[in-house]
Amino acid sequence: MCVFAAGLGSCKGEDRSGEQPFAPTVRTLDAYAEGDSVRLTGEIVESPNSALRGRGFIYGNDTLRVQVVSEDTTDLFQAVADSLEAGSYYAHAFATNGVGTSYGDTLQFTIK
Repeated sequence: MCVFAAGLGSCKGEDRSGEQPFAPTVRTLDAYAEGDSVRLTGEIVESPNSALRGRGFIYGNDTLRVQVVSEDTTDLFQAVADSLEAGSYYAHAFATNGVGTSYGDTLQFTIK
């Protein structure tokens, strides 16, 4: 609220100094496999009081673990992993802010 009287002005903004920043909350939404590729979709649910620094996915199987960073800058984000061999894989979304990194639930998908 701003108050102006007799040429003097004063604005008092909302005091947020007592609010605690938290790591982001992220969800893994979909892993759509087609041919030798998978399109991964995730969502940033919230990132309280800390700007996002990155988002993407970790996918793999028993012998493979790969991180792919999404180029999207919106809360709904995607990435594509291609040239995958036939077999069962897992994937989960991640998001990082100034406090830490959080991970979504793990989804399983199959490349035929």
